[in-house]
Parts: sequence; structure tokens; C-alpha cells
Amino acid sequence: MTGTVIKATVRRAAILGIASAALLGSSTLLAGPASAEVPVGWGPQEPVDKLYVLGVLVGIPLGLAVLIAALVYLPSLARGERVAPGATAPEDQWLGGRRTAGEIALSPASPAGASEAPALETDGGASARW
Repeated sequence: MTGTVIKATVRRAAILGIASAALLGSSTLLAGPASAEVPVGWGPQEPVDKLYVLGVLVGIPLGLAVLIAALVYLPSLARGERVAPGATAPEDQWLGGRRTAGEIALSPASPAGASEAPALETDGGASARW
């Protein structure tokens, strides 16, 4: 039963595609008379320099891309971070530095005879426990 539904759907999509292509082709043929001459009051058209067109269509977008890339990467480079693909991430980004397991075990907040691993203390934010 499903095969016939799929075939019918494909058949309808093909008919719709052919009809839309025919409509698009006929509208293109009917638009031919719209390409008229330049109106009398506009004067002669001057040719545009190819270098100017190249500068506008390629130079401006390329310049904007370079500017955006510089605005993104220069602050990281100024901090001394590596921005190359595949570069190693910084070891830690914790405020106050990384604590060793010995420092955590000796902290006054941890119970003396706890059998499970001690929880990391935080300086604020969510107080989740592991």
C-alpha cells in the first residue's frame, strides 16, 4: 500500500515541476517586449570601467571579510592565545587557579572520614556536587 502512495506522490511532484517549468518559460518569452530602448530624456549610456566594477564587486566584500577576521582574531592574538586550527586549548580557565587533590582533601569544608571523592568548591555560581 505504501508503494502506491509513494508513486502517486512522485507522479504529482513531476507534474507540478513540469507545469511550473512551462509557466516560467512562457513568462520569459512574454517579457521580451519589455527590453526597450533607453528613454529619450536619459541621454547616452557611458561605459563602466571594468576595474571599477571589479573593485566594487570583489574589493569591498574582500575588504570587509579581512576587517571582520581582524576584529575577531586580533584580541586573541594580543592575549597570546594560539588561534591555529587544531591548537591545544589552554590547560585551565578557572578563576583562582587549579587546585590539586591534596589541597581539596585538606580543605576545612570537607569531612575528615568521607569515603567518597571530595567535592570541588566553587567561588560562586551554581553549587553543583559531583
